[in-house]
Amino acid sequence: MDQTRTKTASQDGTRSKRLTLGALGESLAAEYLEERGYRILARNWRDGRQGELDLVVRDGDCAVAVEVKTRSGTGYGNPLEAITARKAARLRRLLLAWARDERPGSLRLRVDAIGITLRAGEHPRIDHVTGIG
Repeated sequence: MDQTRTKTASQDGTRSKRLTLGALGESLAAEYLEERGYRILARNWRDGRQGELDLVVRDGDCAVAVEVKTRSGTGYGNPLEAITARKAARLRRLLLAWARDERPGSLRLRVDAIGITLRAGEHPRIDHVTGIG
C-alpha cells in the first residue's frame, strides 16, 4: 500500500512540474506574440471533452489557434516534433468550435505552433511555425 502511495505522489509531482513548465511556456509564447503585434483573444479555451486551445490570437485578419509545446531541454527532441498530423487536425476542429462560439466575424482561421526550449542559464529558444497542418 505504501508503494502505491509513493508512486502516486511521484506521479503527482511530475504532473505538477509538467503543468508548471507548460504554463510558463504559454506565458512566454503570449508575450512573444504580443511583442510582434498579435492580440490575445483567449487563453486555455476549452470545448468540453474535445480538448483545449492553448492560445487564440488575432493576427491581422486571422484568428489563430496557437499550440504551445515547452521542453526543459532537447533530450526528447524539438518540442514541435510532438505535434502530429492528428493533433493538428484536432486543433483545426477546436478552432472551428471556438469560431462558432465566439463569432469573430469575417476573420480567416489558421493554426500555428510555438515550440519553446528552456535551458538553465540560457534565454528561451522560441520557434514559431505558421499555418501547420
